[in-house]
Amino acid sequence: MRRRLSRHLNRPLAAAVAVSAALLIPLAMVGGPAFGGSMVASSAQYQYKVVVCHPTGAKKHPFRTIRVARKAVHAAIKGGGHLGACTGTEKPKPKKHPKP
Repeated sequence: MRRRLSRHLNRPLAAAVAVSAALLIPLAMVGGPAFGGSMVASSAQYQYKVVVCHPTGAKKHPFRTIRVARKAVHAAIKGGGHLGACTGTEKPKPKKHPKP
């Protein structure tokens, strides 16, 4: 009698182990690199980004090439920037001074 009881108890345990392994192994394979702290940028990271020449406001380096989301293009070029990489010939807009 005891042998039959242990055989029936092992089936649910084996099923639980099989289901857990079926769920955890793919999760570890996909999520493992994310927890590794890898500093390599994937190509998917820049899939929907736009290259913009962004005005920084600094005197030494007034423009910088950056990548932004499509929704952020307007804010990034505000103040004299443009779409595309910086060429080095950009001139900053003169600051408007209030009249006395």
